[in-house]
Amino acid sequence: MTDHALNHALRSLFEQGRDPMYITDKKGCLTHVNPAFLALYGYQEESVVGRNISFLMQRPFQDVIFYKKILRQLIRYGSWAGELNALSESGEIIPVWTQILKTDDGFSAIQVDLRERDKITRKMEGLSRLQSVATLAGGVAHEFNNILGGIQGHLYLLKRNLATEEEKEHGRLERIDKLMGRAASLVQNLLSFSRQKPTATREIPLYPLLENTVEMAKKSLDKQVEINFSVEDRGMLVFADAVILKQHIFELISNAERALVQQREKLQYSYGEKRELIHIQLSTTADAKFAEIMIRDNGAGMQDATLRHCLDPFFTTEPVGEGTGLGLSSAAAYMQQLKGGLEVESVYGEYTSIKLLLPLTVEAIEVQDNQGLVLLVDDDDDLRESLCEILTCQGYEVITADNGIAALDLWRQYQGAIDVVVMDIIMPNMDGIEVAREIRDVDEAVPICLTTGYSYQKVPSRLHVNLMRKPLAPDLLIKYIESNTGKD
Repeated sequence: MTDHALNHALRSLFEQGRDPMYITDKKGCLTHVNPAFLALYGYQEESVVGRNISFLMQRPFQDVIFYKKILRQLIRYGSWAGELNALSESGEIIPVWTQILKTDDGFSAIQVDLRERDKITRKMEGLSRLQSVATLAGGVAHEFNNILGGIQGHLYLLKRNLATEEEKEHGRLERIDKLMGRAASLVQNLLSFSRQKPTATREIPLYPLLENTVEMAKKSLDKQVEINFSVEDRGMLVFADAVILKQHIFELISNAERALVQQREKLQYSYGEKRELIHIQLSTTADAKFAEIMIRDNGAGMQDATLRHCLDPFFTTEPVGEGTGLGLSSAAAYMQQLKGGLEVESVYGEYTSIKLLLPLTVEAIEVQDNQGLVLLVDDDDDLRESLCEILTCQGYEVITADNGIAALDLWRQYQGAIDVVVMDIIMPNMDGIEVAREIRDVDEAVPICLTTGYSYQKVPSRLHVNLMRKPLAPDLLIKYIESNTGKD
């Protein structure tokens, strides 16, 4: 390549490249800037050429000593690379990776905008923090549940044995009972938040559920608050636990109502002076992969500091004793569990908008199809049917039996096609251990998971089976099946 061709290529790269570039003289005054530089920082070319580059690199983002170190390295080694925080014309702080080279006439530099990277990093850190707190919350909730059970039992006995004429003591016990109810509700939120509460996930039509929730909310709302409900598509289907999803939606509507009432109390305007509106909209996202439930109020909105932490577990702006700080965070955790998402948008003094994103079932079926064939055996009809539904929703084909002899007949019929056997031990006619022995005489490799409600139950080690205690945790069972079918 000739010098002329190289110069032409470099000029084209400078003028058309997507990354900001600039050239300065020996004193650090800008002589050339490319269009990407002007687009990133929002300046006009005539307003920056001739100015010292220090107008971008101002304190307190980095101090003078930091810049002196960069200059010393440039003079000594001829180059420097690293991250800087630059200031745009609008005052926005922009993190940029910067590489500076010393030339005969001054310095040249290329930069990369790191804002998108930082967004992803913050999101991953938030998810990691959320998972850590969820694990802790689950452990605390299980222990607390046991304690509450003992307290409730003794409270019941005390109330029954207390003389009816002792009204004052009965009043105190009633207050304790109410506090117990609040504590039990908190535990349920913790268990839901930590994903340790079993959920009955199934395909549900979204519009009837949302319509019913809105109607229920209207009956309990403050009389001055209006709900505007609009629907784009009434035929959307999603996989979710209807009870849990309804609870989260109702709580988000209640949060919106509280925001409007608090704004009214703060501004002290009279009835009808300002329209207090909650707008609820059901639609699909632009890529048609998610159902979107938007709940938006025209309240006071959130300040930036509140918005940054609104999804943090236990963060609340409510007075002590009036909020757990788990409403938004548990809703976000549940959306994540469904492989969806929760988005918050707010402008202080104008509005707050919450969006719930739920994967539509068409996508879920495509992703989860052909996971494997499971033989499920249990003599309890309710348990067998619920486990069958859970595994079917996960994409598994399930064949079921309610006793050992029927299970063995199915095994022989589908021999070679069954990927995993999940079987209760205590059953009529022929127990699970006997069936496992028959299977092992023919197939030593097929994964077998035996289940039991008895803590003392043991199985012969030579059978090479897994043992799970009841009540079965669906997530744990699914994890076992996934790990043994190679479809995780």
